[in-house]
Amino acid sequence: MKAIRQCFYPGQLNARRQRAGTQVVAIDGVLRLTYRDPSLDWLLNVTGPVSVAIEEGGCHVLPYDTFVEIEALGTSAVYGLVSVPRPEYSLVAAIGRCARWIGCHVRANAQGPDKRRTQGVTRD
Repeated sequence: MKAIRQCFYPGQLNARRQRAGTQVVAIDGVLRLTYRDPSLDWLLNVTGPVSVAIEEGGCHVLPYDTFVEIEALGTSAVYGLVSVPRPEYSLVAAIGRCARWIGCHVRANAQGPDKRRTQGVTRD
């Protein structure tokens, strides 16, 4: 995860699109997140947005990709930490999957032909 430390000021909204699994942590104050379920956007005013107050030291994980407004509550600036998950199909993730695949096959071949299992039956 890529963590970004940000300062949020009272009265100012920090709005951006975030991915599912993004963690927002309030470091030294209270933050309010406001977001809406994207699958219900077509209903517009029928469904209300979700509003979450994160106390100092608390964390909230976004359940889906959505547009989020982050706002500091109180009279002073609040530091927060936004941890964005890596994209599932990034180059780094693809290299990791390839290394795991190669490692699995190397271990399977290292067992030797007499120890390999074929459809649940061990060769003798």
